[in-house]
Amino acid sequence: MRIWKISIGHWRHFQNIDLNLDINAKLVCVVGANGTGKSHILELIAACAHRLGLSQGIEIPRGDPFSDIHDFSLQFYLAPGVSNAVDHGLAQVAQFAAWNRTLTIQSHRAANNESVRITAGGIEDPRQSVEFATQIVRALRGSEEVHFLSLDADRAYPKRNVNIHEIAQAYEIDWDTTEYTRGRSFKTTTTLYDEWIKYFLAQENQAGTRLIQETRRARENARVDPVFRDHFAPYEEALRKVLPHLLFTGVDPKSRTLIFDTTGLALSFNQLSGGEREIAFLVGQIDRFGLRQGIFLLDEPELHLNADLIRNWVGYLTGTVQTGQIWLATHSLEAVEAAGQQSTFVLERNEETRKVDSIARLDARPVLSALSRAVGTPAFSISKLLFVFIEGEEGVGERERFRKLAGLPQSVRFIECGSCNEVIRRVSSIRSIAREANTEIRVGGVVDRDFRSDIASTALSREHGVFVLPVHEAENFFLHPETLNLLLVQNGRGDIDPLETIRTATDARAGSWIFQHAMATRNARGLAEISQRAKDSAKRLSWIEVTVDRDARVQEIVDRSGYDIEGRRQLKDILLISIDAYERKRQDISLWKVCEGKQVLNDVARAIGFADAPAMSLASFVAWSREGAVLPGDLMSFREYLNAL
Repeated sequence: MRIWKISIGHWRHFQNIDLNLDINAKLVCVVGANGTGKSHILELIAACAHRLGLSQGIEIPRGDPFSDIHDFSLQFYLAPGVSNAVDHGLAQVAQFAAWNRTLTIQSHRAANNESVRITAGGIEDPRQSVEFATQIVRALRGSEEVHFLSLDADRAYPKRNVNIHEIAQAYEIDWDTTEYTRGRSFKTTTTLYDEWIKYFLAQENQAGTRLIQETRRARENARVDPVFRDHFAPYEEALRKVLPHLLFTGVDPKSRTLIFDTTGLALSFNQLSGGEREIAFLVGQIDRFGLRQGIFLLDEPELHLNADLIRNWVGYLTGTVQTGQIWLATHSLEAVEAAGQQSTFVLERNEETRKVDSIARLDARPVLSALSRAVGTPAFSISKLLFVFIEGEEGVGERERFRKLAGLPQSVRFIECGSCNEVIRRVSSIRSIAREANTEIRVGGVVDRDFRSDIASTALSREHGVFVLPVHEAENFFLHPETLNLLLVQNGRGDIDPLETIRTATDARAGSWIFQHAMATRNARGLAEISQRAKDSAKRLSWIEVTVDRDARVQEIVDRSGYDIEGRRQLKDILLISIDAYERKRQDISLWKVCEGKQVLNDVARAIGFADAPAMSLASFVAWSREGAVLPGDLMSFREYLNAL
């Protein structure tokens, strides 16, 4: 079951819209600025699905689209095997052979007249086309298969106390009948959530009762006991495809809740994180209704989810459809990436008429497409967003760390793009594309300070319009001594000196700092690539090892460099200069700013009582959010740059 075409002459704030889909499109994304009508498109599909017999009802907060003044048509395609009621029930009808398996619903409503016409494609005679379409709709309405599922964006998961009398009623329901499958798949997510736990409890109870009865009968007749088959195994398997760490272990009839396991500890549904609850519920609905060949509508798939979860979730969704189709109304780049630009449609509002009179495939808008790829998000309302390119690799939590450091909302998108040079290139290219597209865009770039001098940092910022961090790298912000002191007091370790803790962690890696500082100097630029043996010799040195015999340590590195006599002399000089530089820095109160942030943070976190660096970072964010908290001055300058964009 798929949609091939949507045409809207006029309806609500839409005007002259044509949406033509690839006949094999399994996943379709509708993107656009808030208020352009992404959710309205899903509502229109839901209303037409009901008229065609794909669902047994319609529940739309804004009302039935057919009740509005309108002129629209939608074309649906029913692949072979989608409905036994159609394929077997109508196979002997004369028009079946000529039917091209499409159904088109055309509807018009004005002040004084209205008409709804459903036709079966491929049948030349108009009257026969309508008559056969009526038979198809009748067959679909009587079908037992679920052809439609809709999940709106009003998804919240408050703690639900299920009363005893509700459980008793749930136990009496046959949840596998069409009344509770097809008859519920169009309900609001609020209703479905209200039923969900009762559904699980009832299924568990009924399955257990059946197993006991079958076992008794088997023993009475001297047969082998029936084999236990977990009726929730498909749900458990599906859930782990999206969230590998989350194991569904069953239901607790006493506390009347679902039980999960993440680390060997039993957790109720209410104890899961927001993203885990979202995925557990959504996967549960697909499992309950068994939708495989119908149309699935999902509004805001990114709700409650981070980028990685969205990828897993949308990837799983794509694998669930066979000849069906998934429609997503979304702001999510990850969803768009999964659908592809050919199946992503951008809604745009005409600023003069306030009507949405433009809908285009993303790949049909070259400049918009290029801008989308460049900024890493669908460029549908780009002037309302802020894009900041940062050094780092995707998937290691850089963007979330930066967002929290910035103290800015989700509308600010941090995008990892590798090296400093790549940050500069992306910022420059996007500004150029935006000028070509005559589109206002707020874009910035943030690069690590590394071993740059004040003069070099200022020049880089002035020339390329990027922000050079006032600390070695972002992790250094968490080494702020006043913040560390606060965390130490919280952990009952107030007797520890924050600066000395940083110095100890830095000294353990002194060789690495010295080597990188040396290679970053101007005098090192003329040197050839140094050997890996020399790098390893330098980076494993602690400060104690250096100070015991600095000449011997330096000579060891030089001897392994692979350089000629002149190169060895030059390397020795810059290494000795860098050793002197480190010796000065380690005694300075600003050591926390210039040390290797990532590596030192790991050691400091454990030294002051945290399991790891992420745990300490989270504690720092909490400390900074408190009223009267003293934030690092360098962090404030970072925030000032972003606020000025």
